[in-house]
Amino acid sequence: MNSSFYEKEADAANYIYFQKNVITESCSPQMLPHFHDSIEFVFMLKGECLVHINTEERIVRQGEITFARCFEPHFYIPKSGAEYYVVLISSRYLKSEFDFSGKTFPSFMPENGYSKKISQLLDVFYSVWDGSDDLLKSGLSDTILAVMRRAYPMTEVRGKKTTQTFVEILKFINGNFRSEVTLEGLADTCGYSRTYLSGLFNQFTGMKLRDYVNRCRINEFYKLRREQPRAPVCRIAEEVGFNSLNTFYRVLHKYGDNLNF
Repeated sequence: MNSSFYEKEADAANYIYFQKNVITESCSPQMLPHFHDSIEFVFMLKGECLVHINTEERIVRQGEITFARCFEPHFYIPKSGAEYYVVLISSRYLKSEFDFSGKTFPSFMPENGYSKKISQLLDVFYSVWDGSDDLLKSGLSDTILAVMRRAYPMTEVRGKKTTQTFVEILKFINGNFRSEVTLEGLADTCGYSRTYLSGLFNQFTGMKLRDYVNRCRINEFYKLRREQPRAPVCRIAEEVGFNSLNTFYRVLHKYGDNLNF
């Protein structure tokens, strides 16, 4: 699975991503906390996956389902041997009863009597998905949402204001990680205390601000490296925000083999 492939396009108005992922020891991806203008389901078929949505984090297993609303920060780390479907549906394909502004599916849904039927339904759609047209995409969206609403009761949306606050913080960091980003500077820019921001960041990402910024920089380094294979490493490292090669190589050693590029 290449998270940068689908997440990059997930803000498009007519976008649906539908993929079955099989995780092996040689391909065990991790993604950065992120958000997009699409709802996202993960349907676990085999194995385990660590899933973090908003401020909740759980191990998800066979038959269980996760759901992230539009602009809801999330990430997941599948374990070797995991198999799962990922479905992203952009706002264009959501009918009025599924705007998820008032009511939503739970972030984590347990296995129940519908789980096997949903898996079989996804298998059928996936078998004919190559070259899918708009009619098939609409059919997938309508069918999944209708079945999910029958299988799992929707609940009131909670914590929307806190989520929106953190989304704005992520937007700022994602646009400024090439510069020096510190907790003090972020607190001044956003108008919150250092303590509040530190706690908020840990709740939503499970990591410190410095770790997130460095992972953004390494992610961008690999992207530019692919686009400019002949460019000197030192130049790209400086361009993405590292002020010394020693720091760059230390961070690269820490994260380079564990991120999904």
